Amino acid sequence: MIYLVRQGETDWNLNKKFNGCTDIKLNQTGIAQAKQQAENLRNVNFKACFSSPQTRARQTCEIICGEPIILDDRLSEINCGAFEGTEETADSLQLFWQAIKNGDKGTEKFQLFVNRTLDFCNMIMKDYIENDVLIVTHSANARIINYFFKGKPDNYDFKRSVVKNGGLLTYENKS
Repeated sequence: MIYLVRQGETDWNLNKKFNGCTDIKLNQTGIAQAKQQAENLRNVNFKACFSSPQTRARQTCEIICGEPIILDDRLSEINCGAFEGTEETADSLQLFWQAIKNGDKGTEKFQLFVNRTLDFCNMIMKDYIENDVLIVTHSANARIINYFFKGKPDNYDFKRSVVKNGGLLTYENKS
């Protein structure tokens, strides 16, 4: 089984700021969310625990499973470039989605982001088939991972989150 946890809440999440690759720590709510997932998953014997190297994800993963954690850059949140730390408004979100199409304004090109996340998913299916695996990552990565394991529904909207901060999604990874 694959257990996907979105990193716990940060002050930037709370204040609706773009926080792609900026290294932000969990706030008290985020720590509580991670502790709740640790409790929920206490009986799972993980073969491997993977985390984005970003502090908020790493903290979440450490609270859930302790050590050892495998940090994987492919799980890092999309680079929001010039949008980092700015408020997420309807207008700024629209500009952001336009920018990532080509990697404008210092953002990561969306297709490169998708490819690196899918590369991680393919590795999980190849190397960890039929094992319990924890993955702690971010909102945009969770969307790609969800798409990979569940398929793309007809009404799929990548702009809509699939899991809240500190939330859990599970997937079968059997051949």
